[in-house]
Amino acid sequence: MPSHCHSRLILRANELIMVDKNRLSNIRSSQMKSTAIAEEDRSWVLKLAKIYKVDADDGQVTSSLIDALWEKVDIVPVSLALAQAAEESGWGTSRFAALGNAVYGQWTWGSNAITPEKQRKELGNYGIASFETLQQSICAYMINLNTHNAYASLRSKRAELRKKSEKITGHILAVQLTKYSERGEEYVKSLRSLMDYNRLGPTDDAYLSDSPAIYLIPVAE
Repeated sequence: MPSHCHSRLILRANELIMVDKNRLSNIRSSQMKSTAIAEEDRSWVLKLAKIYKVDADDGQVTSSLIDALWEKVDIVPVSLALAQAAEESGWGTSRFAALGNAVYGQWTWGSNAITPEKQRKELGNYGIASFETLQQSICAYMINLNTHNAYASLRSKRAELRKKSEKITGHILAVQLTKYSERGEEYVKSLRSLMDYNRLGPTDDAYLSDSPAIYLIPVAE
């Protein structure tokens, strides 16, 4: 890890996010034009608000609610997701990755937690969140970056880049992840070093093609 398979799963997670963002964009445009929002869309926005932990006052779809969602519902650059997966899971060799597809080291308290071998009791009965599939792990990681207060600066920077129509890259956003690890600035340097050494930058331009799969069949000798 990172692998081509992991890259595809990250791209798929980003695709799902962009489906929501595009729908949100249409609703946002309608609201700016003072066009009434359909009940189906209102219900969908409120469900999205729960997922992204945005408070909806009295169940009303307000401009402030839409704006808050607009900043949170967005992609995570592939290069950043790959670098963090490699860093957090020891290139897929960690016990957490093997036992529960836990490649991003997300803390949790519950039945799906994998208890660290050297759990620090002073921090409570925490564990590392486990998942049935790697895709679930990736989607949960993106929700974490898109909702946790610790990563508000990442979301603000991403929104700034999008507003200016500038490229959203892992190299730029990595600077905003000093709170992801106790290592702080050293963690950021490590992520950037991983991206540079493994030439992950171009993955930020990758996308899943709609073209039919091409099968390579060896020619018989």
